[in-house]
Amino acid sequence: MKHKILLVDDHSVIRHGIRSYFKNLDDFEVIAEADCGERAFKALNAMDVDLIFMDISMQGMDGISATKKIKEHFPHIKVIALSMMMDSSYIKNMIDAGADGYLFKDCKEEEILKAARAVISGDSYYCSSATKNIISSYKDEQSKVATANDPHFLLTAREKEVLRLIIDQATNKEISEQLFISPRTVDAHKRNLLEKTGQRNVAGLVMYAIKNKLFTDLKV
Repeated sequence: MKHKILLVDDHSVIRHGIRSYFKNLDDFEVIAEADCGERAFKALNAMDVDLIFMDISMQGMDGISATKKIKEHFPHIKVIALSMMMDSSYIKNMIDAGADGYLFKDCKEEEILKAARAVISGDSYYCSSATKNIISSYKDEQSKVATANDPHFLLTAREKEVLRLIIDQATNKEISEQLFISPRTVDAHKRNLLEKTGQRNVAGLVMYAIKNKLFTDLKV
């Protein structure tokens, strides 16, 4: 069974280009397009969709508002931002809205397909440029004073290992293989990380690690 895709962008050329990447694939098919957030949301009431590629800057309801509304009503649908917006504030706002991935529009076909397969399998996918922008936005923030609630004491050594691999964009399968633990255990560690840090998704964990300087070797 093919995963169904909705393309949301106010430029038909962009939609046409993305659609062509998924043509004749065995695991995906583009079933609909929309040129704004309102039409995208209405479309979801009439069809089953597994994945949305969402632009940010559009007339009417923008991609951030649309993603938030879609995640509230259709939490099972995966959303990947595909935008020219490179400012870290846009990236963080999309993450806060619930986006499962973030790509820039100049990325190659291979990365778009890789991101689609990653989020459908339950992982998140943020291109390296987006991650670097997030790191840059936090690099000058001061560390918190070490207390019993300090992030360095909050997480276990194993949870930090899992988080480090998440930052390196390792998939659940890759984490499982590198740490010699089961995929189910990886999922359990991810749930614990989200609960302990108060984050909503994997991208939030990355920002949390950068903000609190959990790893000294992270470079911009």
